[in-house]
Amino acid sequence: MQGERRSFLRLFVPGAIFAGAALLDAQAAKPDRQPSRQFPQDVPPQSALPPVPKPPSKVQLKKNQREIKRDVDRLFSLAQDLKEEAGKTDTVMVLSVAFVQKTEEIEKLAKKIRDLARD
Repeated sequence: MQGERRSFLRLFVPGAIFAGAALLDAQAAKPDRQPSRQFPQDVPPQSALPPVPKPPSKVQLKKNQREIKRDVDRLFSLAQDLKEEAGKTDTVMVLSVAFVQKTEEIEKLAKKIRDLARD
């Protein structure tokens, strides 16, 4: 076994070094070309750009704020329920379906709150 490894290494190592040197030499021989820059011929006028969206109205912002407060309260109660359920069950061995569903519901609600806060 040792003899086979040594003979393999005697053949492989010099070949790999030779191949690597050849690749480096080929890379050095290539001239570095700068990519040619082509500018578009037809530049759209400024009026063709999409319009900037208007900021939400005060009514919409107040509605979002009420919805965020309601959702945060719901999120808090779901998190408390999840904590209680985690204390009751042995989550190391088995995860209940209700536990997983509650975590998914919390995740969806958190994403909804995040989206409302961004608007």
